[in-house]
Amino acid sequence: MLDKVLIINTGGTIGMVHSEKGNTMSPLRPAENWNEIAKEHPVLKGFATDYYQFHPLVDSSDINPESWTKMAQVIETNYNNYRGFVLLHGTDTMSYTASALSFMLKNLDKPVIITGAQVPLEKPRSDALQNLVTAIQIAGNEFYGIRLVPEVCIFFRDTLLRGNRSRKNDARNYFGFSSPNYPSLAEAGAELGIKKNKLLKKSKGTFHIETALDDRVIIIEIFPGLKPSYLKNIFESIGDLKGVILKTYGNGNAPTNVDFIDVINSLTSRGIVVINITQCTTGTVKMGMYEASIKLVDAGVVSGLDLTPEAALTKLMYLLGKTEDSEEVKKLMSIDICGEQTLNHYNFKFTQNSPAKICKFSFEIPKEIAGGDMIEAALRIKNLSLKNKIDKINIRISIEGDNFIENIEKFQSIKTLKKNKDNINEDILLNFNKCVKKIAEESRVIKITLESDESIVWGDAVFSIYSEC
Repeated sequence: MLDKVLIINTGGTIGMVHSEKGNTMSPLRPAENWNEIAKEHPVLKGFATDYYQFHPLVDSSDINPESWTKMAQVIETNYNNYRGFVLLHGTDTMSYTASALSFMLKNLDKPVIITGAQVPLEKPRSDALQNLVTAIQIAGNEFYGIRLVPEVCIFFRDTLLRGNRSRKNDARNYFGFSSPNYPSLAEAGAELGIKKNKLLKKSKGTFHIETALDDRVIIIEIFPGLKPSYLKNIFESIGDLKGVILKTYGNGNAPTNVDFIDVINSLTSRGIVVINITQCTTGTVKMGMYEASIKLVDAGVVSGLDLTPEAALTKLMYLLGKTEDSEEVKKLMSIDICGEQTLNHYNFKFTQNSPAKICKFSFEIPKEIAGGDMIEAALRIKNLSLKNKIDKINIRISIEGDNFIENIEKFQSIKTLKKNKDNINEDILLNFNKCVKKIAEESRVIKITLESDESIVWGDAVFSIYSEC
């Protein structure tokens, strides 16, 4: 059976047929079986496929985590018997399903291709036949002379998209889906060209599924005039809330007024994970770039980088289902699992015990990061102040690798702080991109030293590293 593809019909427009045979004006209803879908299209019967149908079929507007679990279980049960899988699905929540399955299907080394249609297969000018035929061929991979794509994908119109990068962007056009922040995996024309360098690597582990999803999450979109009191009432009324996806402006900016920030602080203080993603179709969150996002950083909000809303939501459900440790969830939300984001974000936090002229701290660069993969490295020190009142002071910040490694240069930056009102009290943000990249080529340990002529006090220090996935 390994020359076969299993078609799993979950529901949706693609499998609808007229309730009265031959009457194109009669209402549409879900097909009862594969024969009803394929009988008018002999080309479909020429493919080596088997068919599984949900009973009852599910309108995509009714898809939920239980539906995703059932899909994953059907794939798991049949995994060793088929070359690949095609899921027929309604378009409205197709990207949510593709994202969820990408996290649930672990060590996937076979194609799982999700497709559907804007117009039912029975209708003239339907987009369904080409979508279905191409999805079957991609799922069948080498059996049809096509490169293996070991991922959960969406195929629609002429384009193969990574599932957890996809978004539905048009309710009518046959080009119904896009991948705003990642290139397509294939383009179907006269030939089907798979982009090898854009694919995830085939897993060497044993395939299994992880179905523990925690759906105690909510998405909130910021808009001008949003009353913090409304948010407060919503959040306080949900006693078991575990996670919030916050859709903010531009690069991750949000209102800075005290009432709004107090609401966010109240969430994070309860151990609720808050993820910041952009409302923009394309682009990424860059928290700390503007004052309008610094306060979110201080409130404990996690950057969602360039995650789509669908991927952010399902990834948060997945991670909350794996652990009750909110700090672990925050850390893992910032690290790529299966191609859902462009960058990894690592934070290393340090606190000070008492005022001192010299403060030292260090951390080990994660083994997943190579020097060449590093995009950005920055140090932020909050609420740096002096024990004694003076007009200004120079702070020397040094960064180096292990002392015993030869040829590692010590990098130093000098920051001058001046008195503001009664005393010096500032945040410092310094970029160390080039020097940390250079150090990382020979050392896995980063050592940081703060020195001044007077005793200094600071709240928290955070060293952030962004690296390519």
